[in-house]
Amino acid sequence: MSTDPTVLNADPALDVASIKEMMDGFDPASLLPELDSLLELAVRLSRFAIFIGPVILLGMGLAYLFLSPKEANYHFGYRCYYGMGSVESWQFTQRLAGIVLGALGLVLTVIALIVSIGLSAREPMDAAWRAVYCLIFQAVLALLANAAIWGVTAYLFDAHGLPRRRGKPAPRNNRRK
Repeated sequence: MSTDPTVLNADPALDVASIKEMMDGFDPASLLPELDSLLELAVRLSRFAIFIGPVILLGMGLAYLFLSPKEANYHFGYRCYYGMGSVESWQFTQRLAGIVLGALGLVLTVIALIVSIGLSAREPMDAAWRAVYCLIFQAVLALLANAAIWGVTAYLFDAHGLPRRRGKPAPRNNRRK
């Protein structure tokens, strides 16, 4: 085996001098996308992300108001324990869920629009964190809305779907002896 540099350069696969020449003008950073375009993409994704929740809530609210079935089922509709006992409790629960979730979706859409406008004036990292805070705020409000719907339904109806009598005496037994 020879260590002569002329023999080493004779093999075209191992031509180190030509590889060095070719790599002299090469900048590896040119393969990466521009940082500004990546940061702009992050701000756009942040703007898009804050609109997903409110649009879903608005769509669900409208679906519960206008498309819910007339009787309780396990496939479509807002299902909760106290709302599935009777037709009356089912229809009340659907109307309540439609109004609450639709209104919350509408309000959160307006808030998301205001936040989205404000994101363009911020640094990309700050805009991303603002979007995360906005998403957390939306999730907490959606959970509170669901808890309120369940609570109101449980307050007004019992497990069998019968209306609870608040402050009224129980009906007397009119059986004859």
